[in-house]
Amino acid sequence: MTVRDIYDSIDLFAPFASQAEWDNSGLLIGDINAEVNKAIICLDVTMNELDFAIKNDAQLIISHHPVIFKSRKNFLSTDVAFVAAKNSINIISAHTNLDKAVNGVNDTLCRFISKKFEKIPEPVCDGFLNICYPESIMSRDEFAELLKTRLGCHINYCKGNSAVSKIGVCCGSGSDFITDAKALGCDAFITGEATYHSFLDADACGIALFTAGHYETEIPVIPELTKLLKKQFTNTEFIEFISLPPIKTVM
Repeated sequence: MTVRDIYDSIDLFAPFASQAEWDNSGLLIGDINAEVNKAIICLDVTMNELDFAIKNDAQLIISHHPVIFKSRKNFLSTDVAFVAAKNSINIISAHTNLDKAVNGVNDTLCRFISKKFEKIPEPVCDGFLNICYPESIMSRDEFAELLKTRLGCHINYCKGNSAVSKIGVCCGSGSDFITDAKALGCDAFITGEATYHSFLDADACGIALFTAGHYETEIPVIPELTKLLKKQFTNTEFIEFISLPPIKTVM
């Protein structure tokens, strides 16, 4: 099996061409023709994930967040990308293309909330918005408790003006789509992170904004992606690396 085989497989269900224009998904480090018999699947590529890959003799890392994202003026010996290349570890990053893919990050997040959801097709919100319907209408406080239980994390929220029955969902940093969700009739919106003023704006327009953490809204996709690739490539070992959240919270 080669890097190209795995890249092409991901491209079929999460086309790299669908990524946002500001994104940097794809094969970011390595050789498309390199042989792969062991791959690590993770949310981020830090020295923790890289050390794990090296110790386990993996030839490939598949990450959600791009290992090279913002423009750089140098790559020094302590940089993760430099160390990966030095150790001949290939890295494929599937970011915004995986966010909005069928059974991707956003769909996986929705399934933690309810079995009933729909994808809002492009061009609305560039395809990043889902609408989820809870199993029963509940208060904002009840919905916050539901999220806390199902995602296992701390929830921040503002109360809005109504009960929760139709929820806009965007994993990661999706607060830019709050007004779009409101226009589609949502009375609540959940994302990973939002600014203080996003909460003020949401409260003013009557939509209940819930944030559960960038990591917490995206990490559930890692086991799902691992299962999918294991089914497709039975002769390649895929190991999921579930890192600890990078942000600590005092409860």
